[in-house]
Amino acid sequence: MANVQVPVVAIGAFGDSPVQMTCPTCHQTVVTKVDFSSGVLTYLFCGGLFFCGFVLGCCLIPFCFDRLKDAKHMCPSCKTILGVYKRL
Repeated sequence: MANVQVPVVAIGAFGDSPVQMTCPTCHQTVVTKVDFSSGVLTYLFCGGLFFCGFVLGCCLIPFCFDRLKDAKHMCPSCKTILGVYKRL
């Protein structure tokens, strides 16, 4: 049986901006690379704008703002996912 190590990440350590940390996989001190993806909050804002009458494409505006998206932190060296910051 292989010995597999799963990194444990403290909740609340990540936000929507890069953080400096030691990668548990490659053991280098790095500043995380942040990738944004649409999450629950993005879709809630889209639905809210749609029901308020912004149906001609304006309801898609939340998909243009990173402040409404979830942030995935990755190691720039080994591309390991170090943590995810979910808005909701």
